[in-house]
Amino acid sequence: MNIKILETPIEEDQTVFSFGFDGDSTGDYLDRVFGESSEDEVRKRSQTVNGAIEALKKLICKETKDHNSVLFAEGDNILFKSCYRVSLLNDLQRIYKDKTGLTGSIGYGKTLPEVTLAMRLSKAKGGDSIMGVGLRDSGETNNTELTAG
Repeated sequence: MNIKILETPIEEDQTVFSFGFDGDSTGDYLDRVFGESSEDEVRKRSQTVNGAIEALKKLICKETKDHNSVLFAEGDNILFKSCYRVSLLNDLQRIYKDKTGLTGSIGYGKTLPEVTLAMRLSKAKGGDSIMGVGLRDSGETNNTELTAG
């Protein structure tokens, strides 16, 4: 599969992308209390993550002025559509970290397969990153090229 890493769009660009947000190391965050067999702490941490995702969902809807922009918001994940706004993406990461103590990765693209791949690459960079990916047509030759098996 040929992919290209998208250059950061300019804020004035009105291209609508799909964005995926995924909390980093949330499983580890919960695993630590599983070992302690503390149901109350598991419940508390679950509520913390859910509250953070709800706050992010509200911010996205407010910033996009569209209550249908969020397509999925469960666990530590959000999928939404928006124009590229670095301030919104940075706010999502900041709020998640403030509420949970954890970082979050963001991937974006024009299609859902691109978002999926961008999320994987963003998390592979160690998390707390933002990455856009486009699937390359076989005749296209611009931008950075990666070959994924």
